[in-house]
Amino acid sequence: MQTWVTIIGGVLIALVVYELLRRQVLKRAALKIRRAGQRTVDSAMTASFKVLANAMTIQEVAGAIHSVPVADVWGRGVMVFEYVLDAPGMITADLPEVRRLFNNQLQEYAISNQIEAFQDAGPALRVTDTWLRSGQLHLDVAYLMNEATLEYLKDLRRLNPSASKKQS
Repeated sequence: MQTWVTIIGGVLIALVVYELLRRQVLKRAALKIRRAGQRTVDSAMTASFKVLANAMTIQEVAGAIHSVPVADVWGRGVMVFEYVLDAPGMITADLPEVRRLFNNQLQEYAISNQIEAFQDAGPALRVTDTWLRSGQLHLDVAYLMNEATLEYLKDLRRLNPSASKKQS
């Protein structure tokens, strides 16, 4: 009897160790993919900012454009990143035009760099949300490289159908 308890205990410990290692490998792979996607979007935003800086009164915060993933809220694999830019004098009425300008520049960047969307879902890079807070412009930019990000956009449309009409 004691032999069986030892065998079952050993098998359970082996399963737990296997599951922990498997999760670590998957987490590390997902992090690598997210970082690669983030670098792509950061490059696109840097290029877009250089073009649009002349057209708008916006400035980089802390001297460089950098992003923060929003995937922690929406789930694993969602390639959406938030950018914060100083925008002195910008008002809420300017946001649709800012969104349009950035979307146009991001689309040009994606075409010129051959960045394609998952299952031809439209532009590979797009601004999904814009808002102002404390004189700063906040932009959420999605990189449609996988199904999770496509589902995120569908969820956004369900939450706010009027915004998806403006976005199209």
